[in-house]
This record gives sequence, C-alpha cells and structure tokens, in this order.
Amino acid sequence: MKNTLMMALCGLGILAAGCTKPHQPDTLTLQGTWSGQEVGGRMPGSPSLVLEGAKLEFHGANTNEWYRATFSLREDTTPRQLEAVVTECPFPKYVGKTVHGIYTMEGGRLTFAANEPGNPLVPSSFDAKGSRKFVFTKK
Repeated sequence: MKNTLMMALCGLGILAAGCTKPHQPDTLTLQGTWSGQEVGGRMPGSPSLVLEGAKLEFHGANTNEWYRATFSLREDTTPRQLEAVVTECPFPKYVGKTVHGIYTMEGGRLTFAANEPGNPLVPSSFDAKGSRKFVFTKK
C-alpha cells in the first residue's frame, strides 16, 4: 500500500511539473521596441532599442549615435550575456566589431550594460568601469 501511494504521489508530481508554464526564451521576450535612459549618461533624451529576430537597432540620446547589429544571447550565464556584431553605424571603426554586454529582465524592465565595440571583455557587472548602463521599458 505504501509503495502504491508513493508511486501515485511521484506520478502526480511528474505530471504537475509537466504542466507548468514553459520558459519562453529571452530572444522572444526581448522582441519589440524599448525606450529608456542611460544611467549616468550626459546627454538628455531617451535611448531606444529595437529587436526584430536576430537584428538589433540602438539609438542613443545623441541622435548622431546609432548602431545596427546582429545579436545572439547566452541565457546560461549569470548575468545573461548579449553579443552583437555591428553591421552599420556612423563610426566606420566600429563596423564589423563585436559588442559584449550583460542584461537582466525584472518587472518589465530590461537593464543592459555593454563595453565599447571591439572590446573583447564582457562587463563584470552592471556598474563595471568603462561600460555603459541602460534601463529600458517596452513600448
């Protein structure tokens, strides 16, 4: 009787685990248009970020700063990482360079920090020296 009860409870636990909402990949959650602020930024204005498929478009508070890139995510790291290859921008030295960044999503906010294109290092934290930090909300 105990074995039957234990098997039934285990089976019920397995079924319940299978019925939980599946994790939606960040690539899907991040899709769309985001607006926000650069933490510690010197320019007034609202940076924006648009993600469509594997393409990214960023516009800084300075209207002369914009980047188009292809990106990929690493959800298996803490914090999660984003890697983007710049395909277009007004600064020729950055075209073809890789941007390494970290991100987190909490309460409908996307917090993102990245190093300058071409810097091979991933920021060690959201307040890492030399990185820029942005906080976005989805439009």
